[in-house]
Amino acid sequence: MKFIAKKSQIVEALQNAAAVAERRQTIPILANLRIKAHKGSVEVTATDLEIQIQVSSEVVSTEEEGETTVSARKMSELCRSLPDNEEISFNLSGGKLTVASKGFHADFSTISADDFPELEISEEQTSSLIGASVLKRILIKTSFSMASQDVRYYLNGLLLEFDNNEIKGVATDGHRLALASSKLENKEGLQLKQILPRKAVLELSKLLPQSEEAVELNVGASYFSVKSGNLQFSTKLIDGKYPDYKKVFPSGDPSSLKIEKEKLQLALSRASVLSNEKYRGVRFALSEGSLKLTANNPEQESAEEVLDVDYTGVPMEIGFNIGYLLDVLGSVETKDVELVFYGEDSSCIIKEPSSESEVYVIMPMRL
Repeated sequence: MKFIAKKSQIVEALQNAAAVAERRQTIPILANLRIKAHKGSVEVTATDLEIQIQVSSEVVSTEEEGETTVSARKMSELCRSLPDNEEISFNLSGGKLTVASKGFHADFSTISADDFPELEISEEQTSSLIGASVLKRILIKTSFSMASQDVRYYLNGLLLEFDNNEIKGVATDGHRLALASSKLENKEGLQLKQILPRKAVLELSKLLPQSEEAVELNVGASYFSVKSGNLQFSTKLIDGKYPDYKKVFPSGDPSSLKIEKEKLQLALSRASVLSNEKYRGVRFALSEGSLKLTANNPEQESAEEVLDVDYTGVPMEIGFNIGYLLDVLGSVETKDVELVFYGEDSSCIIKEPSSESEVYVIMPMRL
């Protein structure tokens, strides 16, 4: 294998693939990238046996076709550190991959590509087109609410639901829930529910372009893949039954509070300094036109702040986790934010005023 590529042609493919490669190295080849040169292009593949990324890029020239695997971390870091606009030559000889640029060369040890465990998807899949920015937005707006190491393994992922002409993303860790939705065109009859694993969601939300271009989704019983330009991303799905998220939404008589988002963010940030480091609780005391925030900790320290708000509901006191509130506020894009309360023992809904495309539910805390 022998080819020449400009840094700009290959470095992004190497970095994107390296993010997927298995870092714990329980199986050495999973820490490697497979690099395959053929007919004026190079294909870079990485997998951790659960997810796989394949990126193709054009190169300056291919003198000899072939393939090998090399350390993902070392190769991506090295190529990233080379000067911009440089041409880099790759030459596989005697089991070593030599990477050379003006005045520099390095020899990498390799493992044969014959041993590379590529994901093979043989099941029947349903295909659909969706705007890249639509899918990216749904993943970003919900992923922070996923659990990370919950024994309820199905919570360590994100539910992607296609319901006729609407797509929904839902994530919850049992204490909070995020839901984002978007209308789709010409998708009548499409009904799917699949759970994407946490790592796949986080990587895919970074890889998808922020553009209106359509990406191809292929969904089967146990695999999910996305094709976007020169990128193909595949993942195994979590096999489990996601809880009925609709039951999480509170009911009853709502009391709505509207406030400038940044004003509330700053107040919560100040309160968090003196909140309990373990539980990070803050108490809301609501009365007409007023919100009083109170936080304290075991060292007998406390913080209190009164804010003027648009609130005409019933007076109440209710506690929340400050971190959960700040996560949601960081996702809200409008100047103002709306909090809807259903009583002191019920969950709170947070959303952008006059919008239902993103809705967040936070359970109360006992303080």
